[in-house]
Amino acid sequence: MRTTPEKNSGYQIMSAAIEIAATASNNIEQLLQEMFAGDYANNEIALGVLLDGKEEIQIQLKVTRTPSEFIDTDFYDDESAYQPLDQHLKTES
Repeated sequence: MRTTPEKNSGYQIMSAAIEIAATASNNIEQLLQEMFAGDYANNEIALGVLLDGKEEIQIQLKVTRTPSEFIDTDFYDDESAYQPLDQHLKTES
């Protein structure tokens, strides 16, 4: 586990899994832009790998606009789970 400064309370423990997953925010807009620019149904990227002995666990980020590939999930807050697309993501930068 890694420690990272936390505002107003010293240090917080951050697991390797959270550290890798946190990189998703650095990749999500580029994935969407590439998907729209190439008119792809999906786009994905590997964010990192966790090692568990000899087993490797790859953490991935995938965007899809193919409803049959949507993952069934119980959203904690349905209203905040559905957001309008920022239209600037559909234009090339």
